[in-house]
Amino acid sequence: MVRPDLNATAEARVKGLVGLRDCVQELIDLQMDAAVPDSTITQKKQAELNRLYDSFSAKYGLINDRANRLAYADDSSYYLLCALEVIDEDGKLERKADMFTKRTIKPHQAVATVDTASEALAVSISEKSLRRYGLYEPAYRKNKRRTGGRTCKA
Repeated sequence: MVRPDLNATAEARVKGLVGLRDCVQELIDLQMDAAVPDSTITQKKQAELNRLYDSFSAKYGLINDRANRLAYADDSSYYLLCALEVIDEDGKLERKADMFTKRTIKPHQAVATVDTASEALAVSISEKSLRRYGLYEPAYRKNKRRTGGRTCKA
């Protein structure tokens, strides 16, 4: 890693953007955790993100502004931060992104039951990347009973 050669203003911009980046990453981690209630996310992290963003934008303008892009675009998280702003055609802030006010990421919930053998096969392949016959055998038996034992040939 090479330390960039930044003037004092650009260095302050980068420090502000790093603070925003860290807060966004923590918010994403909280949203991925099913045990964390929405109220905790809203009251704590989203409020902190709002405070950090408002403070940064008051001093340095929009994250999408040219000066901020020049100071921070080499960082891989710059485009994640750009997504915090919804910009209109004129380059002006239309509104803040939904991440400031809503839970935008839901934790993964594995499918527990299916009704048909074809659904079970699709779920097995999409979640496990393989066919697990034990997963869809009950659905296959149920489907076989409904069709009177007839099976389709592929």
